[in-house]
Parts: sequence; C-alpha cells; structure tokens
Amino acid sequence: MIGKPVRRVEDPRFISGRGRFVDDISLPGELFLGVIRSPYPRAKFKIAKVPAGIEVITQEDLKTEPLPNFFYEGAPKEFPLAVREVRYVGEPLALVVAKDRYEVEDIKERVEVEYEPLPPIESAHNALEDKELVHEELGTNVVYKDTFEYGRISGNYKVMQKIFRVNRISPMPIETNGVIADYSPANGSLTIYANTQVPQVFRTALSIVFGIPKSRIRVIVPDSGGGFGGKIFLKPLVLATMASIYVERPVKYIETRTEHVTSAVQGPDREYHVSMMYRDGEILGMEVSLLENFGAYMHTYQPLPILRQIYHLTGAYNVSYLKFDVTGVLTNMPPTGPYRGLGIPPAVLVLENMVSSLSRKEGYNQFDFRKRNFIKTLPFTTITGAIYDSGDYAKSIEVLREALGDKDAGSGLGIAFALEPGSSLAFQTLVVKKPRTPYYEGVYMKMDSSGDVTVWLSTNSMGTGHETSVTQVVSDVLGISMNKINVVLGDTDGPPGTGFYGSRFSVVSISAVYKAAIKLKDRIRQLVSQILDVELDNVELRNGVVKVGTKTFTLEEIANLVYNKFHTPLEDMGIESTEVFNSPNVNVADDSRKVNFSSTYGVNAHGAIIDVDPDTGFIKIRKYVIVSDCGNIINPIIVDGQLMGGSAMGIGAALYEVIRYVSGSPQQTNLSDYWMPTAKEIPRMEIKHLVSPSPFTPLGTKGVAEGGATVPYAVIVNALEDALGVTLDHIEVPITPEFVLKYVDRSRLVKTM
Repeated sequence: MIGKPVRRVEDPRFISGRGRFVDDISLPGELFLGVIRSPYPRAKFKIAKVPAGIEVITQEDLKTEPLPNFFYEGAPKEFPLAVREVRYVGEPLALVVAKDRYEVEDIKERVEVEYEPLPPIESAHNALEDKELVHEELGTNVVYKDTFEYGRISGNYKVMQKIFRVNRISPMPIETNGVIADYSPANGSLTIYANTQVPQVFRTALSIVFGIPKSRIRVIVPDSGGGFGGKIFLKPLVLATMASIYVERPVKYIETRTEHVTSAVQGPDREYHVSMMYRDGEILGMEVSLLENFGAYMHTYQPLPILRQIYHLTGAYNVSYLKFDVTGVLTNMPPTGPYRGLGIPPAVLVLENMVSSLSRKEGYNQFDFRKRNFIKTLPFTTITGAIYDSGDYAKSIEVLREALGDKDAGSGLGIAFALEPGSSLAFQTLVVKKPRTPYYEGVYMKMDSSGDVTVWLSTNSMGTGHETSVTQVVSDVLGISMNKINVVLGDTDGPPGTGFYGSRFSVVSISAVYKAAIKLKDRIRQLVSQILDVELDNVELRNGVVKVGTKTFTLEEIANLVYNKFHTPLEDMGIESTEVFNSPNVNVADDSRKVNFSSTYGVNAHGAIIDVDPDTGFIKIRKYVIVSDCGNIINPIIVDGQLMGGSAMGIGAALYEVIRYVSGSPQQTNLSDYWMPTAKEIPRMEIKHLVSPSPFTPLGTKGVAEGGATVPYAVIVNALEDALGVTLDHIEVPITPEFVLKYVDRSRLVKTM
C-alpha cells in the first residue's frame, strides 16, 4: 500500500458532516467564555463598573505563573491577562462566562473599562529610536540580539546589496482556535479539548502556568480545520483553564475571526539588509542584517522562527561564508510566531532573489547560474553544520526549465529553489544552553482477538491525511486490509511525542509507525513460534497470512488462537508493540554554533510565468510549475494536495495577504478587509516529482507540508523583476499594485489581462 494513491480514510466523515471538531463537543454544565480585549495599542486601564450579577475574572483574581518561553530566558513576562497596562490592540484583560455566546457578547459590552491611552511604539524602527518602552522593567526595547558567523571569505570580490521588507500576515486556518477546559476541583485534574498542534508541549506549559502536575492534565485534540502555525498558540488554552478553575465548571472558548486576525499568532514582521559577495560567476557568501519586530511579547516558540532561517541563507549553494546579525525588538503590536514554514519563506525570498538578480547582472541564464553554484555531491555538510541528505539539485532545475518552457514577450519568468527541513528542533540549541533535541515521536500498536489493529499517536492531524498515511504503512507491513486498521491521534494519554509542525510527520511519526509495525509483525511470529512449538525461522508472515511449514493461518485465526484458545501460561501474551523514534542524525550546536538543523532536506523548485497589467499594476500568474523531491512517497494524492495548498498559501502571502498597522491599530480585522486569494487568483499547478530516498529515515521519506509555502515569495518577485526588466534594490511583500506601478515601463509590457 505504500506509494499508492488511495483515497483518504478520514474523508467520508468530513464530507458527510460527521467530523468532530471542538465546537461539536459539549460537556454537561458547560459555560461559554468571552474575552474582554483592549481597543488601544497601549494604555493604563482599570475595570470601572461591573453590573450586578456579573462576574469578571482578572489576573488578580486568579494568580498564575507567566506564559513560558521554552527557548529564550530573556523574554519579557507575559501573564494570561494584562495587569494595569495593555500593550497591543486585542490584548486580553478580563474574562466573563455565560450560558451561551450571545449572552457572553452582551455581558462584555456591559462591563465598563476605563483607559488612559499612552503613546504606542508603532514600528521596529521606532522601538530603536523611541524613548518610550514597551516594558519599563526591561529598560530597553531591544530584547534579542545575536550574531551568527560561519566560514570565511578572502581575496577580492564584488558586492550586491538589497533591502527586503516582509509584512505581517495571518495563518488564517478555516477553523479558528478552539478549546474546552474542564477543571475538576475534586481531584485537581484538568482535561482539555483543543485544536492545538502541540498537545504534549502545551500539557507541559499548562502544568507550569497553573502548578498542576502533568500527570493530572490531559489534552485531547479532535478533528481540526487547519493550523499553519496559528494553532501553536497557548493563550486560548490558558484563558479557558483560568475560567474553568474560577467557576469550577467546563468552559468553552471559540475564537472569533476578528480575534484570530488581530490578537492570535501573526506571521513575521521583518526588515533585511543584505549584501551578497561574488567573484567570476561564483557566489561566495552573504552578510544579512535582520531587524525583527516581535510585538509586545515573545511567543512561546520565539526566537526559533529566526534561527530556522540560518541554513536557508546558504540554501543549496556551495558558499564559503555567512554572517547573520539579528536585532529583535518589542513594539505595541501582537506577538509574532510560527507561520507555515516557521520563518523560512522570507529567508528563501532573500537568498533566491539575490541569486536571480545577480545572474541577470552578470549576464548568466538564471537556471545555469544556479547549477553553476549548486552543491554537487550529497550527503553534504554545509558551513552552518546542516547535513543535506539526498537529492539531485541540478536535475530538479532542468525538469523545472523544461516544464516551464518559454515565456511570451512582455511576460516575466521567475524561479526559486528551496530545501525543506523535515524537521527537528535541533537548531534550538543555538539559544538553549541545555543540550536537547525534542525530535521524538512515539507509537503504541495493538492487534485484538479479531485481528484488527489499533494505532495510537499523541500527535494529531490538521486535515493533512495522517490517518490515511498511518493506515497505509501498517497495511503494507502486515498485509492486512486498510479497513481493519483504526488510528487514534491527538491524546496526551497516548505515547510520548512533540506534535504536528515543521514537516515532521512523514519523517518522524511515519518512521515510528513503520518500526512499530515491524515489531508487531515480529511479535506475531514470536508468539506463533511459542504456541506451536516451532523454530522462529520456520514462521513466515506475508500478505496477511502466517505460514508454518505446510500449514497456513490467517492473522484473524492467529489472533483468536493467542487470545482465546491457548491456555498454557506464557509470559506476556499480548499482540502489541511500541516505538519511540528519534532520528539518529540530529545533533546539538557545537562551540562554533554549527548544528544539523534537521533530519531530512527535501527539494522544492518552483517556477512561474506572469503578466503585469501596465495600467493597474496587477499581476496575473499564467503558469505555475512545482518540482518536488520529498523522498519516497506514502500517498501521491496527499503529497500533491500539500504542495498545491502550500503553494496557494505562498501565492496569497506574496500578492494579497497583509496586516498593516497605523498608530498601533490594525487596518485588517476580519475577512471583509483581509484579502485572501480565491480559486480565480490561484493558477492551475503542474507538479513534477523526483525521488531521492533519504538515508536517515527507515522508509526514505522526507518532509513535504511546508515546502509549497516557502517558495512563492521569491518566485513571483523574481518573475516581476524579469517582466519589468529591472533589478529592484528595495523589495516589499506582499507585492501590491501600487508597488508595481512605481517601476512599470509601459513600453515593455503588453496588456494581456
């Protein structure tokens, strides 16, 4: 079954309306949570009036520890609810509960809050220059500063310089954050139903915030409608838990779309100043200076989205030098955090646009220029310590070139190339002193007396077909029908694990499933050997049939024999197995701060042909081609779906989606003013596959979920430069029509739209 394009086993319940999402779950005595949020980017506040019969929960009413940052000790303290001062529009300052959502909204409007507005820090540059401080106790708005330097550069060389501005964006999953918290005062236990991407990690976080032992906390993830980093968001779980502890009843919170856009996780807010050094058609290296706007606080996972860029700034090129300076500041905006690709798309934009611009400047074809500078032989260890596992970079570019074909006069052709980490958090050891790489994922597998198999993982799915992939692997190993396999995901009472993010499922989780299935197969052979008193070598299990000499048994017959018919006491008669997979090639940062960032590195080569309307500045994508190498493929349909969905998301980020702030207030607050692409704007995508199995995973698989989203920024900017016949020295994404019109030469462009 591995490699076959079978239909997803989870789809029947979704298309028939039988999916079970957080909002479909109701617990006895459940109340609904409303969050009172600040309308100001910065202000002193106090609760002025609470009508009779209404209870308002504040931070003083239920003291907690601050929200943890697992990766940076210098992060400012962020409590679940603001204390005396709010620091961004949408910051929670109080909670109310009621019997339904309508009453909650009415109650929120009746609670009077007095504000004393203060001047906000409106931008990263203001944070550097302004005397005002987001957190007075820190004494500065510069909260993170670091320099990473790898390799060396010598001799004479030339330099190309550019500035890149990447604006904020929303992950915008179809389902917003949702949680039900059920605290039991009888035994001090906490049960959470949430659509989080990291149930085990947030179980630990909840234990820290509330002082509840981890053994008394259970996080259950039902069906979830998308994540893209936006579901790696601790605060909704904490707010619902606060309310449940306070009222001693289950409390449900479903984030509104406005809350999601304005006060949930937002994508990166960055400005890069870049110098690329080169000589005689050879890329030597880069110096990159990054100004990062964290917002008012540092998200639980910051500064990992910064660190994950490092190897992307060298990419697939055999460069000898990289210097990366980072200055991270605080402003009066919501915190930025994980967004699909965890920091990668802007880094790919920086590197790949510099490469395309340099090829044009030096008179090279952009395909050939990349091939000239690519790493030629794999595995390869880069100057940053990344160990690239497998792939044929030059062939990928050639397949892309052939599929794109020639462009028409006046059109623009852009390409970009990115390596997709199938992913560990090994790079966290660049800032965490204690060496650790939480890369593991656990599986528990059991065959019952009927021969059916149940597979448990604590990781979950966000509509990404994980149940199907797991089922295919188990079916392939044991030779049983897919309908005899049940997959249970997203429960912290299950095996250990670290969650769903960073293109890691096909690398870590599937590897764990495969190894557990092999163990289960060996366990069945061992039990048959014991029960029938034959040598183990004489027991064969193939295609769902057990063969012992001239006798054959179905797995159903063997399972029935083990559980129901064999009564002689034998030690440990269960047909079950466990596996915790931790990739063998991840490591921790050495003294020179080199580290292998990930276990596998898939290939994503994208290309587009665009037309630019010379009158309006609008960009029309005429053709879009994806060349992917994600190693061995479990299910081609799921892989293509991930590539198309990710690329559509990347196109939206490149051309349409943005959250802008004026005087600290968001100008996009919901889907009426946040512009997302529709099927009309997304082109038909042509997908080509190459297969170079990874030597570091049992099935040769690599990651694939993020790759599509990481490349379109660079592809479309490169195509725009080609169409306009210019090399831009200042690039800002998303690329607005106003930006395009500043550079349009109407004599070059033919109106075709």
